[in-house]
Amino acid sequence: MRNKQVAVLDIGSSKITATVAERGINKTFIIKGSYNFNYDGFEEGEFFDLAQLKQVLILAVESLKKAFTNKLDTVYVGVPGDFTEVVVKESQISFAKKRKITEQDVDALFDSAFVMQSVKYTLINRSAVVYELDDFRRLANPVGAMSGILKGKLSFVLCNNYFIEAIKAILQSVDIQNIEFVSTSLAQAMYLLEPETRDRIALVCDIGYIATTVMIVQGDGLLYQKSFPYGGGYITADLTQKFQMEFEDAEKLKRKINLSCQISSREFDLLDGDNGQYYSIEDVKNVVKDSLDILCEDISLMLEESGYVLPDYVPLMITGGGISYLRGAKEHVSGRLNMVVEILAPKVPLMDKPSEASVLSLLDLALQQL
Repeated sequence: MRNKQVAVLDIGSSKITATVAERGINKTFIIKGSYNFNYDGFEEGEFFDLAQLKQVLILAVESLKKAFTNKLDTVYVGVPGDFTEVVVKESQISFAKKRKITEQDVDALFDSAFVMQSVKYTLINRSAVVYELDDFRRLANPVGAMSGILKGKLSFVLCNNYFIEAIKAILQSVDIQNIEFVSTSLAQAMYLLEPETRDRIALVCDIGYIATTVMIVQGDGLLYQKSFPYGGGYITADLTQKFQMEFEDAEKLKRKINLSCQISSREFDLLDGDNGQYYSIEDVKNVVKDSLDILCEDISLMLEESGYVLPDYVPLMITGGGISYLRGAKEHVSGRLNMVVEILAPKVPLMDKPSEASVLSLLDLALQQL
């Protein structure tokens, strides 16, 4: 019997990744095809170029169709934090007498907690931070437990209809009839973090090329999520401006620097060969550090805005392809924020890179729906 396949579109801030996969052993993946398409991206909830987005998505769907064994009719689309809002509600339902809690009771709890009334947003995900019974037991899953009441702290992810309408119109034009929109942030939280880590509380920062999303996670839900326009591409832009160089050369320079390394030489070689350009190591490091400081200020602002006071033992977990590869960045951010910083990546052989976190998280979520 052939394994079931899923098709996923990961909408990043600088590229769109189209992937077809099956479930492998031990929750790994069998990738049947994965394709990256660069595009101008988005900022603060709007795509820069809708015409270009259409072209890229059509190419992406064509790639998915070629990799998919059967007729492709369902695509899972990851919605970035820029286009979502998180709402957290507390709710309680009571029963006539103590009895076993059912799936229908859980659905009723969610339904009573939140009714979508906005014409600007659509509800795409709902999950529980925690459930509580009449004996004050707190559970991740109450189904089957005996209780006279069911309480819940519940998380709802809303997607901006601008995103849904833009993506849906394009995909339906190329004969994709079933489109499942899912929160990329929630998918990452559930896939990358161990249940024990989520049960305590976790802080994750997905730093991309143009956009960064800060999320506070507990249980199976997002307590808080906020995005802002800053990422690895901004560091490259700062180098471009400082040294009056081409963007591609600035990207190469950024990837060579090591913020933690103490080198006696005053010069840093950007290009190999007789025509190589030389830059002061300290000047380059200072530009990168100044850019990271701006990123840290934004993260601090988001944490303050969240209203949550996190325990000192909770580390900041950085994922995404924005700065995770930048040597010494983790240590600099740790010192600047006065927090333990860890790099968060998928635990999958050959794909254990932070830049793979979003697409693998979406694949895992999609495969669970089969």
